Amino acid sequence: MNIAQTEKNTVSKKRPWMLPGERVYRRIILIVAALTLIGIIANSWYQANQKGEEVLVEHTENLAQVIMAQAQNEAKIWFIEDNYNGLENLAQHLQSQEAILEVSIQDELGRNLVRVGHDLPLHTYLANLPDSIWAVPMVSAVLDRSETGSHLLGFVRITFDYDRITAQSRPYHRASLQQQAFLLLLAFVAGVLVTFSFLRRRRPISVHSEPDVTVYEAPDNDAHTNK
Repeated sequence: MNIAQTEKNTVSKKRPWMLPGERVYRRIILIVAALTLIGIIANSWYQANQKGEEVLVEHTENLAQVIMAQAQNEAKIWFIEDNYNGLENLAQHLQSQEAILEVSIQDELGRNLVRVGHDLPLHTYLANLPDSIWAVPMVSAVLDRSETGSHLLGFVRITFDYDRITAQSRPYHRASLQQQAFLLLLAFVAGVLVTFSFLRRRRPISVHSEPDVTVYEAPDNDAHTNK
């Protein structure tokens, strides 16, 4: 007998990627992932901005302390020499700087010897300043230190305008924030692309069935002849 072969038709079946309604689930996951990334970026931006402002304030305070230390050392010389003109020139030189609003040099009892910038009490002067000015008064004692101890000579008070001090540093701070914002944007785009690569819809997979082959064997002719 001849060998008969039968073949079954190829069957294409679609394998679902998720549960029924996968589009809705996929969109929900994408929205949650995107909102999470946006929240992380917003928090990183806020933290970077706050840290930058803290660095600016710290830099401003350090610069103000340096100016105060220099004024204190120079005032000490004029106090020891009892040079009133030297104190007045020092006060005028300090007040001529853009970041300094007013200068007052006082004796050991707190009485004004030199005042440059205004003739009002300090609290009245500060109250009359515009709200846009960040005025910070600083007072430093002028001491004459020797082996026997320290002798108080007087006081130096300087009122700084912190906004003008930080004016030179703000462009660098702004440029740094822009670079950070650009990097955060790139991180967001990268996160979205990675999310799409993991959550994209897969194409249906075709499953092909192997042909079913049935083999029929012919009877042995030799054996039939012997019978």
